[in-house]
Amino acid sequence: MKYLIIKCLIISLISCNIQSQEKKIIFDFLASCKDENIEITSIKEKYICENKSNTAKKEDSDKFIEYSISLVRKEMQSKDLSKLKILHVANEAQEVKKEFINEDFSKVFVLKDGEKIIEYFLIENGKINAFTTMKKGSIKVFIILCN
Repeated sequence: MKYLIIKCLIISLISCNIQSQEKKIIFDFLASCKDENIEITSIKEKYICENKSNTAKKEDSDKFIEYSISLVRKEMQSKDLSKLKILHVANEAQEVKKEFINEDFSKVFVLKDGEKIIEYFLIENGKINAFTTMKKGSIKVFIILCN
């Protein structure tokens, strides 16, 4: 029994550490977006997963990503980052689950300003794989940036 409790504790600590790493990626991304001295292309290279599509599709994807980052940058200019909350949907923002088609929320995070959700994030392999959603009716889906 003692070993089972220790195993559960270790698994829990590892899970918390991974979540905090993912939250740090999101926070650092937002801080970089807020800093207008940091180039959008630098933000894209550091925080967004790499698109390995063919050249023409990659160029269109890069333009979309850079435009999306510029929208986040504009949004962050009026925000105090210390007052924003990054919540893991699987553990801390259960109400978001009914808005998405997704069934796996282990990598989904939301950015909240008070009770208002500002942004959704999908984190995979230490990078942001999506931070833009599309809504059809009452259902949202991520626009996946990388394949």
